[in-house]
Amino acid sequence: MNGNNPYLNQIDRVLPRILALYDKNPVSPTIGLGDRYYWSWKLTDFGNATFQGAANGLARLLNANLLPEKIEKKVIIKRILHMVNAVATIRDSNGSLGEAFPHESSFCVTALVAYDLLTTVQTLANELSDADREKILVEISPLIRFLHNSDESHGLISNHLATAAAALYKYHALTGENSCARGRLFLDRIISHQSSEGWYMEYEGADPGYQSLCTYYLADLHHLRPDLELQDSLTRSVRFLCHFAHPDGSFGGVYGSRNTRFYFPGGLELLRNEIPEAGMLADYMRSSISSYSTVTLETMDEPNLIPMFNTYCLAAVLHKPEPTKKELLPCNDNDQKLLKFQKAGIVICGDSKSYTVISTHKGGVCYHFSKVKNKNIIDTGIVCSNKKGTFFTTQAFQKDNEVIIGIDKIKISVPLVQVNDSLPTPSQFIFLRFLNITVMRSLMINNLVKKFLVWLLFKRKRISKVVNQRTIMFGEKFIIADELLNKPSNWQKLKIDMPFVATQMASQGYWQKQDDAT
Repeated sequence: MNGNNPYLNQIDRVLPRILALYDKNPVSPTIGLGDRYYWSWKLTDFGNATFQGAANGLARLLNANLLPEKIEKKVIIKRILHMVNAVATIRDSNGSLGEAFPHESSFCVTALVAYDLLTTVQTLANELSDADREKILVEISPLIRFLHNSDESHGLISNHLATAAAALYKYHALTGENSCARGRLFLDRIISHQSSEGWYMEYEGADPGYQSLCTYYLADLHHLRPDLELQDSLTRSVRFLCHFAHPDGSFGGVYGSRNTRFYFPGGLELLRNEIPEAGMLADYMRSSISSYSTVTLETMDEPNLIPMFNTYCLAAVLHKPEPTKKELLPCNDNDQKLLKFQKAGIVICGDSKSYTVISTHKGGVCYHFSKVKNKNIIDTGIVCSNKKGTFFTTQAFQKDNEVIIGIDKIKISVPLVQVNDSLPTPSQFIFLRFLNITVMRSLMINNLVKKFLVWLLFKRKRISKVVNQRTIMFGEKFIIADELLNKPSNWQKLKIDMPFVATQMASQGYWQKQDDAT
C-alpha cells in the first residue's frame, strides 16, 4: 500500500490488468496494440485505439518514480514506444482512429490519443532520445491533420472538444507548427456554451461526471498556456462541481445529462493551488476513493479504463498528504438552504439534517441524503408500461417541464416519454458493417449516420399524453408524491424500488459500494 495516496493504491491494483492488455509478441504485426478483443481474441474486426493512450499514464508514473518495484524504466519506455508504433496499424488513411466500428473517423478518440501521446513526449523529455521523440511526433502528425480537417457534429460534447483543443496546443508547443488557431476554435466553442452557472455542455445539459473530465483537459491546457485566460472559466466549473459531491461520498448521478457518477481527479488536483474549491473537492473525494464510496479506477470497464487511468496517474503524481485549509463543501454546509441552478434544471436543498439534489429537466429525479439516519432516498422517477409492454418514464431530459418552487416544496409536471432502449441484432450489425466499409468512408455521410444514431438512442423523444405531477416536500418529513394524469386504463404503473436509467449512455452505472449496501 502507498500510504495515504489513494490514487496510487488504485493504480497499483489496476496496473497488472492494464499491462496485460498489450500485445508484446515480437513477431506479431500488432505488437504494442492494446485491444485484446481484436489482436488476441479476434472477436472484432477493428482495433479500438483508446488503449494506446495509456502511454500518458505510464510516462507520468515513470517520470515521477512511482512505478512499482521490479518494473524497470527501460522496459516501460520500450512498451510505450511499441504502443506508439502500433497506432499506425489501426490508423485510417485520413489520419483518424476508431473506437466503435471500422473506419469510424472518431473525432473524440483521435483527439484523445493525440493528446495522450503528446503528453507522453512532454513528460518524458529527459528520457527519450531525439530520434524516439521525433518518431512519436511523426506518428502523431496524421492525427493532428485529421483534427484540422474534421469536426464533431453529432452533439456538443465539451470534454471531446477540450481534448482536441489541448492536443492542438500541445502539438504547437512541441513542434512549432501552427495548430493554435484550430485549438482556439474548439476552445471558444466550449467557453461560449459554458453556462453562467459554471457548467460545460454535454449533449443536452450539465453532467458533473463528464465535467470533471473536461476540467482535467482544460486545467492541463491552462498550465501549458496561462495566456489563454482559462482560470475564470475553470473557477466557475469547479464551483459548480462542488455541489455534486454528496454526504455519503458519492459524486454525480442520474440527474446529470449523461447519467454519470464517476469522478476524474486529475484536473482538481492540478488546480488546487489556484482555486481553493478545487483542493476542497479533491480532499473530500480522496476519502471517497479510499472507501469506494464513489466510482473508482478499479471499477472501470475497458472503454473508459485508460482515460481514468491517465487522470489517476496525474493525481498520484500531484498528491500531497497535507490537506488544504478545511472548508465546507455544500453537502456539509448546514446553512446551504435552497439553491437553484435554473439553466441546468437542478435544485439543491441542504441543512443540518439532509442534502437533496433534484433535476427539474428530468422529471424530478431526486437524490436525498440523510445526515442523521443511515437512509438515503434515490428516486429516479416513475415508469409505466402499456399493454404492448412498452415503457414510458418521467426521466427523459425535457427543458420545458412546468416547475413551481416554493419555500419548502417543489412541484414538477412532466409528460411521460417512451424509453429509448434496444439491443443490436445480427442483421443490424451486418447492415452497419456494410455501411462502415462503403458509404461511411465518406466523412460527411459518416457524420450524418452518427447524428442519426445519437438521435435514435439518446435524443429521440416520443412524448405521450400522460402527465405526472411530482411534489417533493422538504423539511422534517421528506416526502415524494406522484400523481398521474390522463393515464389510460391499459397502462400500469410499475413498482421500482431501485434507481433506474431510461437513456442509452454507455458510461453510466459503474459500481460503488452503496450499490450493494444493506
